[in-house]
Amino acid sequence: MWVVVPVKRFSNAKTRLAPLLSAAERESLAQAMLNDVLRAIAESRRVAGVLVVSREVRARYSVERVGGLFLEDTANCLSSAIVLAGEWLATHGQRGMLMIPGDVPLVSGREIDDLLLTHRGAPAVTLVPDREQDGTNALAVSPVDAIEFAFGQGSFAKHRQAAQDVGIQAQVALLPGLALDVDNPMDLQTLLTYDSETETLAYLCDSGIARRVMPHHTSARDLSDIAAASRLL
Repeated sequence: MWVVVPVKRFSNAKTRLAPLLSAAERESLAQAMLNDVLRAIAESRRVAGVLVVSREVRARYSVERVGGLFLEDTANCLSSAIVLAGEWLATHGQRGMLMIPGDVPLVSGREIDDLLLTHRGAPAVTLVPDREQDGTNALAVSPVDAIEFAFGQGSFAKHRQAAQDVGIQAQVALLPGLALDVDNPMDLQTLLTYDSETETLAYLCDSGIARRVMPHHTSARDLSDIAAASRLL
């Protein structure tokens, strides 16, 4: 199955982090997170290909480095962008797709493989919720137009209902790496509690952002340890 990764322009990404991060820092964070997601996809044994749908030229460079393809986003919203990608895949012989956002830096190739193992034959829908079980942080569908997409607030429940409306019992996979998307300051603080070998954590520590956003009781030794582990890429 192919993976679709929708990506906003980096200059428009993560606006809810504006109280903590400058525009340049938000762009660098968006780039680092996308690189981590693409690396996990490349490490998956069950992914047939990856398609980034975006208007961000730097996202094109990132996906082409891992052997993926880039589709110019002409849609007006996330749901429409996923429809666009699904139509492109269908015209190229693909029967299904897996959507993963570009802001889940803790995702691993193993998690993606586990998700694809959970996904059954068509017609089928498999969902991964965020930590609050409000949003949809990954969505596998077979065929590509199995349901109507409804990304945004409350999308997890909406996608389950959309599957039920067409007679599909949606499968739900609870995967901790995929569950953590970085949208707000609390997400950023939560991410920094993980000791993970990611470009994102290395950037946050090396740039000094981690020291600014973590609670004052977090020691410099703790941040140094995270940074050191994150550089083992």
